[in-house]
Amino acid sequence: MEVKVQKCQNCASRNLRNVLVRDETQKVFVQCRDCSNLVARYVLAKGGYFHAGKGFESFLRSMERDGDMISGRDINSNFDELEHNINDEFAEITAMMNNIFGKKLP
Repeated sequence: MEVKVQKCQNCASRNLRNVLVRDETQKVFVQCRDCSNLVARYVLAKGGYFHAGKGFESFLRSMERDGDMISGRDINSNFDELEHNINDEFAEITAMMNNIFGKKLP
């Protein structure tokens, strides 16, 4: 494992900022706060972005941007729709069985 703290190649400052860019990939541009030069650019791997203190929904949004997963809200909405459809289908099946067998189900 290699660990290092970056510094600006132009002015040797360690006063840096990270600029997150989200398009088809997620990239971090490291910019020097003192001279404004570009220090580095990183492309994040899928699932590689973690925002400390922002919670599970932030994590899900990050995963959604990776294109491999739907958001927690969409998962909840899909679950509600599925539950509603299953209840409707079960009511329809119950009515059909009552028509066929009456009150005495085998």
